[in-house]
Amino acid sequence: LLHGGIAEAASAAADAVEDGARRSQLVVLAGLLAAVVHDFEHEGVSNDFMVKSANPKAIMYNDRSPNEQHHVAAAFRLLFEPGYHFLEALSQAEFRQLRSLVVDMVLATDMAENGRIQQAFKDMIDSRGAAPSDAAGDGAFSATTAAEGSLALKLALKCADVGHLALGWGSHLRWTSRLEKEFFAQGDKEKQLGWESISFLMDRDKPGASQNQLGFFNFVVSPLFRLLGQAFPRAGPMVSAVEANHQRWSEVQAEIEALG
Repeated sequence: LLHGGIAEAASAAADAVEDGARRSQLVVLAGLLAAVVHDFEHEGVSNDFMVKSANPKAIMYNDRSPNEQHHVAAAFRLLFEPGYHFLEALSQAEFRQLRSLVVDMVLATDMAENGRIQQAFKDMIDSRGAAPSDAAGDGAFSATTAAEGSLALKLALKCADVGHLALGWGSHLRWTSRLEKEFFAQGDKEKQLGWESISFLMDRDKPGASQNQLGFFNFVVSPLFRLLGQAFPRAGPMVSAVEANHQRWSEVQAEIEALG
């Protein structure tokens, strides 16, 4: 948000706040709060599992992003509990603005929204002529409307949602292992329920997430982070870290193929 220049560039998202400095501060607060709560009370199963198993959250939210809908709704319910509402000093307009931004950002983390959001952001920066530039940040994208600012924040949180991809190799591997265990646990539940087809990457008797990372980087991760770097050159170090891990997975795959 700060080091990458995204909060400043997306400050137009808080169009209900007139003061420029306060507007930028509200965008930072909204981004941080969305990042904190975006997986609040996650049950460790996918939206698809919730819908197919008629989970109460899927019923409540009419099968539409039940995980993300719950994360943000439960977080705000907690926020309104006595002793937890640290945002009371905001004006009503500021709070409504912040809540709107947080809700939109968290709902955007549904992977089903990935393609649509990426394409919308790409179309936006292409139409504005934003392009990669030097380390000084020349040519960085800057939103001129609330909708543009909101879209930039959504993309940023989507990158943060998979932030372990930009960590050092060892830390990234540990998070990949944790994710794989969570996936396999869901697959076990699906088998217990007697489902004929087990969700992709979730059958422990087949290759899991750790054996499919190269494809994930090729088709999802690298395009996402490169788009962020194209619009916000100051986010370059994070993009470079993702590319380094992408290269390591390519090398791992090459070694496996050489042995096979």
